[in-house]
Order: sequence, then C-alpha cells, then structure tokens
Amino acid sequence: MNVLFINASPNKNGMTAKWGEKILADINYSVLHLADYRINQLGQVTGIDEFQLVMDVVAKADVLIIGTPIYWWDVTGLLKTFIDRWTDLFQTGLDTAEAPLYQKPIFWFVQGAAPEEAIDGIKQMLMNISERFLMKNQGIIYQKKDIPLFNEKIKKLH
Repeated sequence: MNVLFINASPNKNGMTAKWGEKILADINYSVLHLADYRINQLGQVTGIDEFQLVMDVVAKADVLIIGTPIYWWDVTGLLKTFIDRWTDLFQTGLDTAEAPLYQKPIFWFVQGAAPEEAIDGIKQMLMNISERFLMKNQGIIYQKKDIPLFNEKIKKLH
C-alpha cells in the first residue's frame, strides 16, 4: 500500500513533520513537503507551476495523510493554495477511477497553539473538502493524545 504524508508546513522539520512521523510509526510511507514545490494561486498560473507534478504523486498514493500547523486560526497558505488548485480537477471530472482523489482514504491533522474556536471551523472545512472531492474521510485530529488512534486506523487499511 502506498501511503503518502503531505506536510503543509513551511518548516519541513517542525512539529507537523514530527506529528506525521508519530502518526505513521511502523508504517511504510513517503513524504511530500508542499514547501518544496511551486504551486501558483488559482487563476494565476504563469511560468513555473508544479501543481500537476504534485497531483501525479498524489494520484499514485493509496492513502493520504495531510498535516498542517494552525496559522492565525486556519490552515497554512501552502495547504489553502494546494486545495484551491484542486478546482482544476473539475475539468477532468471527480467521479471516475482516473480522478486522483476519487474514493481515496484521507486522514487530516492540524497542530499548534490556536484558540479552540478555530478548530471547529477548520474541521468543518476539511470535512467539506473531503466530501466535495469524493474522498473517504478517515477523520481529523488536533490533539496529541489522538495520534495512536490514527496510527491504528492507518495500519488497519493495510
């Protein structure tokens, strides 16, 4: 099984990466750091743009784990831009086996110091995104104590 961890933190060795390592302990996985790629804003695609390159990697994954720190009561700009660009997928369709996100199990995690009122909005957004892109949402965690739960859920997919 091809498990892909997408780190949406600009700090490739920060707490999001550390949480990802713990969530994926004893699981074979690969890491994609969004910070390593140039993904242009929706509607501003000029020059170098590596969105399709990233989506090619995503398409090959059987399971996605996407992690982000919380910045100013929301996900990082890297993740927001990446998700905004998923709009490009509407052109080819979302509900076929060839669609890169179709029926793909996805685990989301957010971490960082943020007011509790931010969590509900972030969770709702990520659930809506999973549903809109026809993914199999496996849950969203934001507390360290839930890391073992995600690890076990991922292992059960193997």
